[in-house]
Amino acid sequence: MLFRYLILFGGIVLMITGCNSLISQNFGTHRLRTMDVASAASGSLGDADYVQITEAIIGEAFIVGPALRSSDEDYVLRPILTPEQATAWQKGSTVTINLIAWTETADPACTKPPGCPPAKTDKVIGLLSEPTWRKNPTEEWPKQRIQLAESVAYLQLYEKPMAWYWNLLLFIAGLGLAIVPEARRFAKAKK
Repeated sequence: MLFRYLILFGGIVLMITGCNSLISQNFGTHRLRTMDVASAASGSLGDADYVQITEAIIGEAFIVGPALRSSDEDYVLRPILTPEQATAWQKGSTVTINLIAWTETADPACTKPPGCPPAKTDKVIGLLSEPTWRKNPTEEWPKQRIQLAESVAYLQLYEKPMAWYWNLLLFIAGLGLAIVPEARRFAKAKK
């Protein structure tokens, strides 16, 4: 009896997750939103999940969130700067930021200076997603002349929301998980 309810509950959760993501991709927070770095830095990200930030510079400063297990990867975190902040940092000043880009890497060379800087571009794109706190050594930033603002947004570089067909599959699998066992039970009870 308990197992039946757990399967039903699991199916409902999958169904809701798939449906929610399908709707969000077309009408909500999973749509790509583009904004300039000044707007993003001022906290205008709103409820966006997937963003492209223009006029942004990924800073040279970086910190490493070391892997926690042998099957794990290191995190490399870098500040996202406005052109003015990048100039000030280059001149030796400490800058206050509220946007940080991060990626996972299995390359040990990327955890040592200069840290495999991303390709030079004035756009950064990714999912707003905070790294696990165990791999986010924020106390290291002052050593890099970076001061964190009171509120910081984290952008996982080059990540996208799950494709629509996977969300549809989640919805259908959840529907099947919720309906099929109950339909079988009903058919047996009817006999």
